[in-house]
Amino acid sequence: MEEVNMIAKAFNDSVFFHSFFMYFMPVPFIINLYTLFNQKEYIRVNRKIWFVMPIIFFLIAVAFFTGIFLLAMGHFIIDAKIIMMIVVTLFIFLGEIFRIRRLKIAKTKEEFMISYLKICKILYLIDLILCLLLIFG
Repeated sequence: MEEVNMIAKAFNDSVFFHSFFMYFMPVPFIINLYTLFNQKEYIRVNRKIWFVMPIIFFLIAVAFFTGIFLLAMGHFIIDAKIIMMIVVTLFIFLGEIFRIRRLKIAKTKEEFMISYLKICKILYLIDLILCLLLIFG
């Protein structure tokens, strides 16, 4: 009986750890949106987004690894909310890769940079909405 309680406690602690870090997921998107809407110099905007990017990748890694651990402990029982979490995590990850690739092109011309900043605003707004839907939905 003691072993069952230890397994249940480990699972509950893992859920808490996963949830705790995922509540921070919207923060980098809020910071980036604030920067995008308030900074007017391209260099400053890119520098601030660049410094926030490791936080986003850290949170994605935590979401991925703790999520896999929780799935394994739950015997891979998947419901709609878990599918949504996987889709949102993949969307954020692929969106960041897409944004970085676009930045390499955007550095060449000002019109590309304006387009890049517009894409960033849309991307981070979608990321923020998806995260908030997962948290409060």
